Amino acid sequence: MTFTRRHAASAGLITAALLAAAPAAVLAQAFPSKTIRIIVPYPPGGATDVATRLLAPRLQEELKQNVIVDNKPGASGNLGMQELLRAPADGHTLAMSLTGMLSINPATYSKAGFTANDFVPVARVSLAPLVLVVPADSTFKTVGDLVAAGKAAGKGGLPYGSAGAGGLSHLASELLNGHASGNYTHVPYKGGAPLAQALMTGEVKWGLLGTADARGFIQGGKLKAIGQLRATRSELWPEVPTLTEQGIKGGVDFDVWFGLVAPAKTPPAMVALINQKVAQIVTEPDFRKRLNEIGGVSMTSGNTTEAFNEVIQRELAVLPKAAKDLGLQMD
Repeated sequence: MTFTRRHAASAGLITAALLAAAPAAVLAQAFPSKTIRIIVPYPPGGATDVATRLLAPRLQEELKQNVIVDNKPGASGNLGMQELLRAPADGHTLAMSLTGMLSINPATYSKAGFTANDFVPVARVSLAPLVLVVPADSTFKTVGDLVAAGKAAGKGGLPYGSAGAGGLSHLASELLNGHASGNYTHVPYKGGAPLAQALMTGEVKWGLLGTADARGFIQGGKLKAIGQLRATRSELWPEVPTLTEQGIKGGVDFDVWFGLVAPAKTPPAMVALINQKVAQIVTEPDFRKRLNEIGGVSMTSGNTTEAFNEVIQRELAVLPKAAKDLGLQMD
């Protein structure tokens, strides 16, 4: 009996050693072994949720495992990201994050409960630029007109609106406002829809809206787009010049992206596998068509974890400082 136990123990040690030495790619062959959960840190029905639910069924087909969407809203997305941190780093739990979540929230919430280093980027799913819009009857035809009017008005002379204090539209607006000597006064609204209404009634002179919120009003002639926040023009707005093209520099060219992230210690081979599947799915014509219908576009090339990480690092170099300079503290 002693001999049998000794050999059994030795066999166990040998197995453990072999597993420890096995390449990550070999271990990942058994992945996924159970349902994959994608946490959406916002309520159902929003742009983040819709993009996730568009991806989930195709990812389920590719991975041959159930993929469920789990909405965990609260505290501007912080509760959902905290939920991801509590999950095992085994590739079976992901979150759909977005621009500013990993860069702005830890800088403006003392109890955000996470930093960008707690997560690893997996793949981007959708890109949708913020659009600089003005009322349809506005005299502003270019961003230069807007900047000049702000400078002439003096401090507090003219109002602009955002989709909420502390978010990307607010911080990017203040970066733009800096070119107008900071003379525009910020008026926060509770989302893109109320901001659009405020623009149409003339309560504010300009604002940054997401593509999904802006497109119908622009196409209907109720709002006018005079710029987009992107380094190059989006296929969604080929006729609208970027702020960079119009001479406005200083970090105001951030795409709004939706992308999957995982806990930082998730095995690289599992991250690579999900990245490969998502990068393939988002190039499919049907997926791209449906994404375009909800105001987004997907990357047809370069959708790597390295490129995704570079985008996040660029945000970290600009947006936390912008939040600090504004004195933003959301809790």
